[in-house]
Amino acid sequence: MQEIKQEPKANQSGFVAIYALSMALGTLLSRVLGLVRDQLFAALFSPTVRDAWTAAFRLPNMFRRILGEGSLSVNFIPVFVETQVLDNTGESAKNLVNSFYTLLLIVLSVLTTFGILFPEFFLNLILDAKFSEIPGKFEMAARMTRIMFGFIFFMSTYAYFMGILNALGRFGLPAMAPVFFNVSMIISNFFPQEHLSMPGDAIAWGVVVGGFLQTAILIPALKKAGYLPKLSRKIFEPKVLMILKNMVPGMLGLGLLQITTIVNMRFASSLGEGPITYIYLADRLLELPLSLVSVSLGTALLPTLSDLWARKDVEKFKQTVHYYFGLNLYIAIPAALGLFMLSAPMVDLLFQRGQFSSADALQTALVVKVYAFILLSSSCVRVLVPSFYAIKNTWVPAAVSGVSLIVHIIIAPILMKEYGLGGLVSSSFLSGLVNLTLLIFFFRRQIGQFQIFSLVRRVLKYSLAAMGLAAVLYFYPPNLFGVNIIAQVLNLTSVILIAAVIYFMISHFLKLEEYQQSSQLIIGKLKRKFLKK
Repeated sequence: MQEIKQEPKANQSGFVAIYALSMALGTLLSRVLGLVRDQLFAALFSPTVRDAWTAAFRLPNMFRRILGEGSLSVNFIPVFVETQVLDNTGESAKNLVNSFYTLLLIVLSVLTTFGILFPEFFLNLILDAKFSEIPGKFEMAARMTRIMFGFIFFMSTYAYFMGILNALGRFGLPAMAPVFFNVSMIISNFFPQEHLSMPGDAIAWGVVVGGFLQTAILIPALKKAGYLPKLSRKIFEPKVLMILKNMVPGMLGLGLLQITTIVNMRFASSLGEGPITYIYLADRLLELPLSLVSVSLGTALLPTLSDLWARKDVEKFKQTVHYYFGLNLYIAIPAALGLFMLSAPMVDLLFQRGQFSSADALQTALVVKVYAFILLSSSCVRVLVPSFYAIKNTWVPAAVSGVSLIVHIIIAPILMKEYGLGGLVSSSFLSGLVNLTLLIFFFRRQIGQFQIFSLVRRVLKYSLAAMGLAAVLYFYPPNLFGVNIIAQVLNLTSVILIAAVIYFMISHFLKLEEYQQSSQLIIGKLKRKFLKK
Protein backbone atom coordinates (compact mmCIF):
# COMPACT_ATOMS: atom_id res chain seq x y z
CA MET A 1 0.00 0.00 0.00
CA GLN A 2 1.28 3.43 -0.87
CA GLU A 3 2.86 5.26 2.05
CA ILE A 4 1.80 8.82 2.77
CA LYS A 5 4.66 11.18 3.49
CA GLN A 6 4.67 12.80 6.89
CA GLU A 7 4.95 16.29 5.50
CA PRO A 8 3.24 17.06 2.20
CA LYS A 9 5.31 19.18 -0.07
CA ALA A 10 2.68 21.90 -0.02
CA ASN A 11 3.19 22.29 3.69
CA GLN A 12 6.77 23.44 3.49
CA SER A 13 6.33 27.13 4.30
CA GLY A 14 9.28 28.19 2.17
CA PHE A 15 7.39 27.05 -0.92
CA VAL A 16 4.18 29.04 -0.29
CA ALA A 17 5.20 31.79 -2.72
CA ILE A 18 6.09 29.24 -5.41
CA TYR A 19 2.79 27.43 -5.08
CA ALA A 20 0.96 30.74 -5.01
CA LEU A 21 2.81 31.67 -8.22
CA SER A 22 1.78 28.43 -9.92
CA MET A 23 -1.82 29.17 -8.98
CA ALA A 24 -1.47 32.76 -10.13
CA LEU A 25 -0.21 31.73 -13.57
CA GLY A 26 -3.16 29.43 -14.09
CA THR A 27 -5.53 32.03 -12.72
CA LEU A 28 -4.03 34.70 -14.99
CA LEU A 29 -4.89 32.74 -18.13
CA SER A 30 -8.36 32.04 -16.80
CA ARG A 31 -8.96 35.69 -15.91
CA VAL A 32 -7.77 36.91 -19.31
CA LEU A 33 -10.25 34.56 -20.97
CA GLY A 34 -12.84 35.72 -18.46
CA LEU A 35 -12.31 39.31 -19.58
CA VAL A 36 -12.78 38.23 -23.20
CA ARG A 37 -15.99 36.52 -22.15
CA ASP A 38 -17.22 39.66 -20.37
CA GLN A 39 -16.29 41.85 -23.34
CA LEU A 40 -18.48 39.74 -25.60
CA PHE A 41 -21.26 39.62 -23.03
CA ALA A 42 -21.30 43.41 -22.63
CA ALA A 43 -21.15 44.14 -26.36
CA LEU A 44 -23.53 41.54 -27.76
CA PHE A 45 -26.49 41.74 -25.40
CA SER A 46 -28.97 44.45 -24.45
CA PRO A 47 -29.01 46.01 -20.95
CA THR A 48 -32.12 43.95 -20.13
CA VAL A 49 -30.44 40.64 -20.99
CA ARG A 50 -27.25 41.69 -19.22
CA ASP A 51 -29.08 42.55 -15.99
CA ALA A 52 -31.24 39.39 -16.14
CA TRP A 53 -28.23 37.09 -16.68
CA THR A 54 -26.20 38.81 -13.95
CA ALA A 55 -29.05 38.51 -11.44
CA ALA A 56 -29.60 34.85 -12.36
CA PHE A 57 -25.89 33.99 -12.20
CA ARG A 58 -25.56 35.53 -8.72
CA LEU A 59 -27.70 32.79 -7.21
CA PRO A 60 -25.75 29.64 -8.19
CA ASN A 61 -22.51 31.57 -7.79
CA MET A 62 -23.53 32.54 -4.25
CA PHE A 63 -24.26 28.95 -3.21
CA ARG A 64 -21.09 27.79 -4.95
CA ARG A 65 -19.02 30.16 -2.84
CA ILE A 66 -20.77 29.16 0.41
CA LEU A 67 -20.70 25.40 -0.15
CA GLY A 68 -17.70 25.06 -2.41
CA GLU A 69 -14.68 27.26 -2.77
CA GLY A 70 -15.16 28.83 0.64
CA SER A 71 -16.34 26.85 3.62
CA LEU A 72 -15.85 23.36 2.18
CA SER A 73 -12.22 23.73 1.13
CA VAL A 74 -10.96 25.69 4.11
CA ASN A 75 -12.51 23.26 6.60
CA PHE A 76 -11.72 20.06 4.75
CA ILE A 77 -8.03 20.80 4.12
CA PRO A 78 -6.88 21.15 7.78
CA VAL A 79 -8.57 17.87 8.80
CA PHE A 80 -7.29 16.07 5.69
CA VAL A 81 -3.72 17.33 6.26
CA GLU A 82 -3.85 16.32 9.93
CA THR A 83 -5.09 12.84 8.93
CA GLN A 84 -2.19 12.46 6.51
CA VAL A 85 0.34 13.51 9.15
CA LEU A 86 -0.99 10.99 11.69
CA ASP A 87 -1.70 8.11 9.29
CA ASN A 88 1.16 6.43 7.41
CA THR A 89 -1.03 3.94 5.54
CA GLY A 90 -3.25 6.52 3.83
CA GLU A 91 -6.37 4.42 4.48
CA SER A 92 -7.93 6.89 6.93
CA ALA A 93 -7.39 9.79 4.53
CA LYS A 94 -9.10 7.89 1.69
CA ASN A 95 -12.03 6.94 3.91
CA LEU A 96 -12.43 10.58 4.87
CA VAL A 97 -12.42 11.64 1.21
CA ASN A 98 -15.06 9.04 0.28
CA SER A 99 -17.36 9.66 3.25
CA PHE A 100 -17.45 13.40 2.85
CA TYR A 101 -17.93 13.13 -0.92
CA THR A 102 -21.02 10.97 -0.46
CA LEU A 103 -22.56 13.47 1.94
CA LEU A 104 -21.69 16.35 -0.39
CA LEU A 105 -23.44 14.65 -3.33
CA ILE A 106 -26.65 14.27 -1.33
CA VAL A 107 -26.70 17.92 -0.24
CA LEU A 108 -25.87 19.25 -3.71
CA SER A 109 -28.52 17.08 -5.39
CA VAL A 110 -31.26 18.36 -3.08
CA LEU A 111 -30.24 22.02 -3.38
CA THR A 112 -29.85 21.90 -7.16
CA THR A 113 -33.24 20.26 -7.62
CA PHE A 114 -34.96 22.86 -5.41
CA GLY A 115 -33.34 25.73 -7.33
CA ILE A 116 -34.37 24.32 -10.70
CA LEU A 117 -37.98 23.87 -9.58
CA PHE A 118 -38.43 27.15 -7.70
CA PRO A 119 -36.16 29.88 -9.14
CA GLU A 120 -38.70 32.64 -8.47
CA PHE A 121 -38.40 32.05 -4.73
CA PHE A 122 -34.70 32.97 -4.78
CA LEU A 123 -35.05 35.86 -7.22
CA ASN A 124 -37.68 37.55 -5.08
CA LEU A 125 -35.17 37.54 -2.22
CA ILE A 126 -32.41 39.33 -4.11
CA LEU A 127 -34.24 41.75 -6.42
CA ASP A 128 -36.13 44.95 -5.77
CA ALA A 129 -39.66 45.30 -7.17
CA LYS A 130 -38.38 47.88 -9.70
CA PHE A 131 -36.52 45.07 -11.50
CA SER A 132 -39.86 43.73 -12.77
CA GLU A 133 -41.02 47.08 -14.19
CA ILE A 134 -39.50 46.18 -17.57
CA PRO A 135 -41.85 43.60 -19.19
CA GLY A 136 -40.39 40.10 -19.43
CA LYS A 137 -37.19 40.91 -17.50
CA PHE A 138 -38.04 38.94 -14.35
CA GLU A 139 -39.30 35.97 -16.40
CA MET A 140 -36.04 35.98 -18.36
CA ALA A 141 -34.03 35.98 -15.13
CA ALA A 142 -36.13 33.10 -13.75
CA ARG A 143 -35.56 30.97 -16.87
CA MET A 144 -31.81 31.60 -16.76
CA THR A 145 -31.74 30.77 -13.03
CA ARG A 146 -33.50 27.45 -13.70
CA ILE A 147 -30.90 26.57 -16.34
CA MET A 148 -27.85 27.69 -14.33
CA PHE A 149 -28.63 26.06 -10.99
CA GLY A 150 -26.85 22.94 -12.19
CA PHE A 151 -23.69 25.04 -11.97
CA ILE A 152 -23.81 24.68 -8.17
CA PHE A 153 -23.52 20.90 -8.40
CA PHE A 154 -20.52 20.91 -10.69
CA MET A 155 -18.64 23.81 -9.11
CA SER A 156 -19.03 22.63 -5.51
CA THR A 157 -17.74 19.23 -6.64
CA TYR A 158 -14.84 21.03 -8.37
CA ALA A 159 -14.07 22.90 -5.14
CA TYR A 160 -13.91 19.61 -3.24
CA PHE A 161 -11.61 18.06 -5.85
CA MET A 162 -9.47 21.21 -5.76
CA GLY A 163 -9.23 21.03 -1.96
CA ILE A 164 -7.91 17.46 -2.14
CA LEU A 165 -5.31 18.35 -4.77
CA ASN A 166 -4.24 21.50 -2.91
CA ALA A 167 -3.73 19.48 0.26
CA LEU A 168 -1.53 17.11 -1.76
CA GLY A 169 0.58 20.05 -2.96
CA ARG A 170 -0.90 20.30 -6.45
CA PHE A 171 -2.04 23.82 -7.24
CA GLY A 172 -1.37 24.38 -10.94
CA LEU A 173 -4.05 22.17 -12.53
CA PRO A 174 -6.92 23.33 -10.25
CA ALA A 175 -5.95 26.92 -11.03
CA MET A 176 -5.95 26.18 -14.77
CA ALA A 177 -9.29 24.34 -14.74
CA PRO A 178 -11.44 27.53 -14.89
CA VAL A 179 -9.98 28.10 -18.36
CA PHE A 180 -12.41 25.46 -19.64
CA PHE A 181 -15.33 27.27 -18.04
CA ASN A 182 -14.39 30.53 -19.72
CA VAL A 183 -13.85 28.86 -23.11
CA SER A 184 -17.34 27.39 -22.85
CA MET A 185 -18.76 30.82 -22.00
CA ILE A 186 -16.93 32.49 -24.90
CA ILE A 187 -18.30 29.97 -27.40
CA SER A 188 -21.83 30.30 -25.99
CA ASN A 189 -21.88 34.02 -26.81
CA PHE A 190 -21.86 33.19 -30.53
CA PHE A 191 -24.68 30.65 -30.53
CA PRO A 192 -27.32 31.80 -33.07
CA GLN A 193 -30.15 33.60 -31.26
CA GLU A 194 -32.82 32.43 -33.72
CA HIS A 195 -32.49 28.86 -32.39
CA LEU A 196 -33.22 29.91 -28.80
CA SER A 197 -36.47 30.29 -26.88
CA MET A 198 -35.21 33.44 -25.16
CA PRO A 199 -32.26 35.82 -25.69
CA GLY A 200 -29.44 34.79 -23.41
CA ASP A 201 -30.37 31.09 -23.13
CA ALA A 202 -27.05 30.09 -24.73
CA ILE A 203 -24.92 31.95 -22.20
CA ALA A 204 -26.95 30.36 -19.41
CA TRP A 205 -26.26 26.87 -20.82
CA GLY A 206 -22.63 27.90 -21.32
CA VAL A 207 -22.34 28.27 -17.53
CA VAL A 208 -23.52 24.69 -16.93
CA VAL A 209 -21.33 23.13 -19.64
CA GLY A 210 -18.34 25.15 -18.44
CA GLY A 211 -18.88 24.01 -14.85
CA PHE A 212 -18.94 20.37 -15.96
CA LEU A 213 -15.71 20.74 -17.97
CA GLN A 214 -13.94 22.57 -15.15
CA THR A 215 -14.76 19.72 -12.78
CA ALA A 216 -14.05 16.83 -15.15
CA ILE A 217 -10.51 18.01 -15.95
CA LEU A 218 -9.42 17.27 -12.36
CA ILE A 219 -10.58 13.64 -12.34
CA PRO A 220 -7.43 12.10 -13.97
CA ALA A 221 -5.13 13.89 -11.47
CA LEU A 222 -7.19 12.65 -8.52
CA LYS A 223 -7.21 9.13 -9.90
CA LYS A 224 -3.44 9.18 -10.40
CA ALA A 225 -2.93 10.40 -6.82
CA GLY A 226 -5.16 7.61 -5.50
CA TYR A 227 -7.74 10.00 -4.05
CA LEU A 228 -10.57 9.97 -6.60
CA PRO A 229 -13.65 10.01 -4.33
CA LYS A 230 -16.02 7.05 -4.28
CA LEU A 231 -19.43 6.51 -2.74
CA SER A 232 -19.33 5.26 0.83
CA ARG A 233 -21.88 3.85 3.26
CA LYS A 234 -20.05 5.39 6.20
CA ILE A 235 -21.16 9.00 5.86
CA PHE A 236 -21.08 10.31 9.41
CA GLU A 237 -17.68 9.10 10.57
CA PRO A 238 -16.03 11.17 13.36
CA LYS A 239 -13.79 13.27 11.10
CA VAL A 240 -16.67 14.06 8.75
CA LEU A 241 -18.63 15.29 11.75
CA MET A 242 -15.61 17.39 12.76
CA ILE A 243 -15.55 19.02 9.31
CA LEU A 244 -19.31 19.65 9.46
CA LYS A 245 -18.98 21.16 12.92
CA ASN A 246 -16.29 23.53 11.66
CA MET A 247 -18.24 24.27 8.48
CA VAL A 248 -21.33 25.60 10.27
CA PRO A 249 -19.77 28.89 11.43
CA GLY A 250 -17.70 29.02 8.24
CA MET A 251 -20.82 28.71 6.12
CA LEU A 252 -22.49 31.29 8.32
CA GLY A 253 -19.58 33.70 7.78
CA LEU A 254 -19.45 33.08 4.04
CA GLY A 255 -23.23 33.22 3.94
CA LEU A 256 -23.09 36.64 5.52
CA LEU A 257 -20.57 37.76 2.91
CA GLN A 258 -22.88 36.48 0.19
CA ILE A 259 -25.82 38.19 1.88
CA THR A 260 -23.80 41.38 1.42
CA THR A 261 -23.75 40.55 -2.30
CA ILE A 262 -27.52 39.99 -2.20
CA VAL A 263 -28.02 43.28 -0.37
CA ASN A 264 -25.96 45.05 -3.04
CA MET A 265 -27.97 43.31 -5.77
CA ARG A 266 -31.23 44.41 -4.21
CA PHE A 267 -30.00 47.98 -3.71
CA ALA A 268 -28.57 48.11 -7.25
CA SER A 269 -31.81 46.78 -8.79
CA SER A 270 -33.63 49.73 -7.19
CA LEU A 271 -31.44 52.19 -9.14
CA GLY A 272 -32.88 51.34 -12.56
CA GLU A 273 -31.42 49.42 -15.49
CA GLY A 274 -27.65 49.08 -15.65
CA PRO A 275 -26.18 49.27 -12.10
CA ILE A 276 -26.41 45.49 -11.62
CA THR A 277 -24.20 45.03 -14.69
CA TYR A 278 -21.86 47.89 -13.75
CA ILE A 279 -21.16 46.31 -10.36
CA TYR A 280 -20.69 42.88 -11.93
CA LEU A 281 -18.14 44.13 -14.49
CA ALA A 282 -16.28 46.20 -11.90
CA ASP A 283 -16.22 43.16 -9.64
CA ARG A 284 -14.69 41.15 -12.48
CA LEU A 285 -11.88 43.72 -12.82
CA LEU A 286 -11.34 43.65 -9.06
CA GLU A 287 -11.16 39.86 -9.06
CA LEU A 288 -8.23 39.85 -11.50
CA PRO A 289 -5.58 41.20 -9.07
CA LEU A 290 -7.44 39.73 -6.09
CA SER A 291 -7.38 36.21 -7.52
CA LEU A 292 -3.84 36.46 -8.86
CA VAL A 293 -2.39 37.55 -5.53
CA SER A 294 -4.55 37.32 -2.44
CA VAL A 295 -6.66 34.27 -3.24
CA SER A 296 -3.58 32.41 -4.51
CA LEU A 297 -1.64 33.31 -1.37
CA GLY A 298 -4.56 32.45 0.92
CA THR A 299 -5.16 29.09 -0.75
CA ALA A 300 -1.48 28.17 -0.72
CA LEU A 301 -1.15 29.34 2.89
CA LEU A 302 -3.92 27.21 4.36
CA PRO A 303 -2.21 23.79 4.09
CA THR A 304 1.03 25.30 5.38
CA LEU A 305 -0.58 27.02 8.36
CA SER A 306 -2.66 23.91 9.13
CA ASP A 307 0.51 21.83 9.21
CA LEU A 308 2.36 24.32 11.44
CA TRP A 309 -0.54 24.46 13.89
CA ALA A 310 -0.81 20.64 13.95
CA ARG A 311 2.91 20.55 14.85
CA LYS A 312 2.37 23.27 17.50
CA ASP A 313 4.94 25.59 15.91
CA VAL A 314 3.07 28.78 16.87
CA GLU A 315 6.00 31.13 16.37
CA LYS A 316 6.62 29.95 12.83
CA PHE A 317 2.87 30.17 12.25
CA LYS A 318 2.82 33.87 13.20
CA GLN A 319 5.96 34.65 11.20
CA THR A 320 4.44 33.03 8.11
CA VAL A 321 1.20 35.01 8.43
CA HIS A 322 3.04 38.30 8.96
CA TYR A 323 5.36 37.79 6.04
CA TYR A 324 2.68 36.89 3.52
CA PHE A 325 0.34 39.58 4.82
CA GLY A 326 3.08 42.07 3.94
CA LEU A 327 3.80 40.36 0.61
CA ASN A 328 0.13 40.68 -0.25
CA LEU A 329 0.20 44.42 0.45
CA TYR A 330 3.42 44.79 -1.52
CA ILE A 331 1.55 43.65 -4.63
CA ALA A 332 -1.94 44.95 -3.75
CA ILE A 333 -0.86 48.59 -3.29
CA PRO A 334 0.44 49.10 -6.86
CA ALA A 335 -2.48 47.04 -8.21
CA ALA A 336 -4.97 49.31 -6.42
CA LEU A 337 -3.18 52.41 -7.70
CA GLY A 338 -3.29 51.09 -11.24
CA LEU A 339 -6.96 50.16 -10.94
CA PHE A 340 -7.80 53.65 -9.67
CA MET A 341 -5.75 55.72 -12.10
CA LEU A 342 -6.44 53.59 -15.20
CA SER A 343 -10.10 52.84 -14.53
CA ALA A 344 -11.44 54.87 -17.47
CA PRO A 345 -9.06 53.62 -20.20
CA MET A 346 -9.39 50.02 -18.96
CA VAL A 347 -13.19 50.08 -19.03
CA ASP A 348 -13.23 51.87 -22.40
CA LEU A 349 -10.85 49.33 -23.93
CA LEU A 350 -12.50 46.25 -22.47
CA PHE A 351 -16.20 47.00 -22.66
CA GLN A 352 -17.17 50.14 -24.62
CA ARG A 353 -18.44 48.69 -27.89
CA GLY A 354 -21.61 47.28 -29.37
CA GLN A 355 -24.55 47.71 -27.00
CA PHE A 356 -22.31 48.90 -24.13
CA SER A 357 -22.40 52.71 -24.48
CA SER A 358 -20.02 55.45 -23.34
CA ALA A 359 -22.48 56.28 -20.54
CA ASP A 360 -22.31 52.64 -19.39
CA ALA A 361 -18.51 52.79 -19.49
CA LEU A 362 -18.42 56.00 -17.43
CA GLN A 363 -20.62 54.53 -14.68
CA THR A 364 -18.59 51.32 -14.60
CA ALA A 365 -15.32 53.28 -14.33
CA LEU A 366 -16.68 55.21 -11.33
CA VAL A 367 -17.44 51.92 -9.59
CA VAL A 368 -13.95 50.62 -10.43
CA LYS A 369 -12.37 53.67 -8.76
CA VAL A 370 -14.05 52.80 -5.45
CA TYR A 371 -13.25 49.12 -5.95
CA ALA A 372 -9.56 50.06 -6.08
CA PHE A 373 -9.80 50.93 -2.37
CA ILE A 374 -11.83 47.78 -1.69
CA LEU A 375 -8.98 45.77 -3.23
CA LEU A 376 -6.67 46.72 -0.36
CA SER A 377 -9.00 45.68 2.46
CA SER A 378 -10.39 42.61 0.67
CA SER A 379 -6.94 41.32 -0.24
CA CYS A 380 -5.79 41.55 3.37
CA VAL A 381 -8.92 39.75 4.57
CA ARG A 382 -8.35 36.94 2.05
CA VAL A 383 -4.84 36.36 3.42
CA LEU A 384 -5.75 36.74 7.10
CA VAL A 385 -8.85 34.52 7.27
CA PRO A 386 -6.95 31.24 6.53
CA SER A 387 -5.05 31.70 9.80
CA PHE A 388 -8.34 31.28 11.71
CA TYR A 389 -9.41 28.31 9.61
CA ALA A 390 -6.01 26.68 10.15
CA ILE A 391 -6.55 26.70 13.94
CA LYS A 392 -10.11 25.40 13.31
CA ASN A 393 -11.68 28.59 14.63
CA THR A 394 -14.35 29.44 12.12
CA TRP A 395 -16.56 31.43 14.47
CA VAL A 396 -14.42 34.56 14.46
CA PRO A 397 -14.59 35.15 10.67
CA ALA A 398 -18.33 34.42 10.83
CA ALA A 399 -19.01 36.88 13.64
CA VAL A 400 -16.84 39.55 12.04
CA SER A 401 -18.69 39.12 8.73
CA GLY A 402 -21.97 39.58 10.59
CA VAL A 403 -20.86 42.84 12.13
CA SER A 404 -19.58 44.09 8.76
CA LEU A 405 -22.89 43.21 7.11
CA ILE A 406 -24.86 45.15 9.71
CA VAL A 407 -22.61 48.17 9.17
CA HIS A 408 -23.18 47.93 5.41
CA ILE A 409 -26.96 47.64 5.70
CA ILE A 410 -27.08 50.71 7.94
CA ILE A 411 -24.69 52.90 5.94
CA ALA A 412 -25.62 51.98 2.35
CA PRO A 413 -29.12 53.54 2.22
CA ILE A 414 -27.80 56.75 3.78
CA LEU A 415 -25.00 57.11 1.23
CA MET A 416 -27.24 56.05 -1.67
CA LYS A 417 -29.63 58.91 -1.00
CA GLU A 418 -26.80 61.36 -1.59
CA TYR A 419 -24.50 59.57 -4.06
CA GLY A 420 -26.58 56.81 -5.69
CA LEU A 421 -24.47 53.96 -7.07
CA GLY A 422 -21.27 55.58 -5.77
CA GLY A 423 -22.73 55.59 -2.27
CA LEU A 424 -23.57 51.90 -2.48
CA VAL A 425 -20.04 50.80 -3.41
CA SER A 426 -18.50 53.25 -0.90
CA SER A 427 -20.52 51.55 1.82
CA SER A 428 -19.00 48.22 0.74
CA PHE A 429 -15.53 49.72 1.21
CA LEU A 430 -16.30 51.01 4.72
CA SER A 431 -17.77 47.70 5.85
CA GLY A 432 -14.68 45.95 4.43
CA LEU A 433 -12.45 48.12 6.62
CA VAL A 434 -14.51 47.12 9.66
CA ASN A 435 -14.03 43.47 8.69
CA LEU A 436 -10.25 43.79 8.42
CA THR A 437 -9.88 45.78 11.66
CA LEU A 438 -11.83 43.22 13.68
CA LEU A 439 -9.91 40.28 12.20
CA ILE A 440 -6.60 41.87 13.22
CA PHE A 441 -7.98 42.47 16.72
CA PHE A 442 -9.04 38.84 17.15
CA PHE A 443 -5.77 37.56 15.65
CA ARG A 444 -3.95 39.30 18.50
CA ARG A 445 -6.35 37.80 21.04
CA GLN A 446 -6.40 34.19 19.83
CA ILE A 447 -3.15 33.54 17.97
CA GLY A 448 -0.61 36.09 19.10
CA GLN A 449 0.88 39.49 18.50
CA PHE A 450 0.17 41.07 15.13
CA GLN A 451 3.18 43.23 14.31
CA ILE A 452 1.32 46.43 13.46
CA PHE A 453 4.27 48.82 13.76
CA SER A 454 6.56 46.56 11.75
CA LEU A 455 3.85 46.33 9.10
CA VAL A 456 3.44 50.13 9.01
CA ARG A 457 7.17 50.55 8.39
CA ARG A 458 7.00 48.06 5.54
CA VAL A 459 3.96 49.76 4.01
CA LEU A 460 5.76 53.12 4.09
CA LYS A 461 8.57 51.58 2.04
CA TYR A 462 6.08 50.08 -0.39
CA SER A 463 4.51 53.53 -0.70
CA LEU A 464 7.84 55.04 -1.75
CA ALA A 465 8.06 52.54 -4.59
CA ALA A 466 4.39 53.14 -5.40
CA MET A 467 5.04 56.88 -5.79
CA GLY A 468 7.28 56.12 -8.76
CA LEU A 469 4.58 53.90 -10.25
CA ALA A 470 1.95 56.62 -9.73
CA ALA A 471 4.17 59.20 -11.43
CA VAL A 472 4.42 57.03 -14.55
CA LEU A 473 0.65 56.52 -14.63
CA TYR A 474 0.02 60.25 -14.20
CA PHE A 475 2.50 61.66 -16.73
CA TYR A 476 2.34 58.94 -19.40
CA PRO A 477 0.71 60.33 -22.60
CA PRO A 478 -2.75 58.70 -22.78
CA ASN A 479 -2.88 58.49 -26.60
CA LEU A 480 0.80 57.96 -27.41
CA PHE A 481 0.06 55.30 -30.05
CA GLY A 482 -3.26 56.75 -31.24
CA VAL A 483 -6.93 56.11 -30.44
CA ASN A 484 -7.93 53.01 -32.44
CA ILE A 485 -8.35 49.63 -30.73
CA ILE A 486 -4.78 48.45 -31.39
CA ALA A 487 -3.40 51.79 -30.21
CA GLN A 488 -5.50 51.56 -27.03
CA VAL A 489 -4.04 48.12 -26.30
CA LEU A 490 -0.49 49.43 -26.86
CA ASN A 491 -1.14 52.52 -24.72
CA LEU A 492 -2.49 50.54 -21.77
CA THR A 493 -0.01 47.68 -22.00
CA SER A 494 3.04 49.93 -22.28
CA VAL A 495 2.09 52.17 -19.37
CA ILE A 496 1.41 49.15 -17.13
CA LEU A 497 4.71 47.50 -18.04
CA ILE A 498 6.74 50.70 -17.55
CA ALA A 499 5.03 51.43 -14.22
CA ALA A 500 5.68 47.86 -13.03
CA VAL A 501 9.37 48.06 -14.01
CA ILE A 502 9.74 51.33 -12.13
CA TYR A 503 8.05 49.85 -9.07
CA PHE A 504 10.35 46.83 -8.99
CA MET A 505 13.44 48.94 -9.72
CA ILE A 506 12.70 51.18 -6.73
CA SER A 507 12.00 48.03 -4.67
CA HIS A 508 15.43 46.71 -5.63
CA PHE A 509 17.05 50.02 -4.73
CA LEU A 510 15.26 50.09 -1.34
CA LYS A 511 16.23 46.44 -0.77
CA LEU A 512 12.67 45.46 0.10
CA GLU A 513 12.56 42.01 1.68
CA GLU A 514 9.44 40.95 -0.23
CA TYR A 515 11.03 41.80 -3.58
CA GLN A 516 14.36 40.14 -2.79
CA GLN A 517 12.98 36.89 -1.37
CA SER A 518 10.26 36.46 -3.99
CA SER A 519 12.61 37.14 -6.89
CA GLN A 520 15.18 34.70 -5.47
CA LEU A 521 12.53 31.99 -5.05
CA ILE A 522 11.20 32.50 -8.58
CA ILE A 523 14.65 32.62 -10.18
CA GLY A 524 15.70 29.53 -8.23
CA LYS A 525 12.60 27.68 -9.34
CA LEU A 526 13.19 28.61 -12.98
CA LYS A 527 16.84 27.52 -12.78
CA ARG A 528 15.87 24.14 -11.32
CA LYS A 529 13.25 23.70 -14.03
CA PHE A 530 15.23 24.72 -17.10
CA LEU A 531 18.83 23.94 -16.13
CA LYS A 532 18.29 20.36 -15.01
CA LYS A 533 20.63 17.92 -16.66
